[in-house]
Amino acid sequence: MSEGALALAIGSKALDGLSMRMSALAWNTANVNSPNVRPLKVDFESALARAAQSGVAAVEDLELTYSAGPPFAPGQDRRMDLLIADAAQTAMRYSALSDMLGRRLALASAAMGGQG
Repeated sequence: MSEGALALAIGSKALDGLSMRMSALAWNTANVNSPNVRPLKVDFESALARAAQSGVAAVEDLELTYSAGPPFAPGQDRRMDLLIADAAQTAMRYSALSDMLGRRLALASAAMGGQG
């Protein structure tokens, strides 16, 4: 197992998790005024860290899932500002990770004598 392969597997799975988190945030935003809605969330970082200790196959086999929080009670304050902040942070993390993976792949290609 190469360190590069593990890094790419972790990065790819993290992109999947961040994409799912953004979908959950979009769903939460769309349903912010729905009564008794159970907000969705995606927590994958600790599971990904544990899988990474076991290698590439464990990372690739890791299944990321949505989980639902407790339902909002009628009249409970729903903070759109926090949803927007979470979405901005998630988008920033996705962009940074995509950039880092692109650079890593470009370096690997250059090291192998690629033209790219």
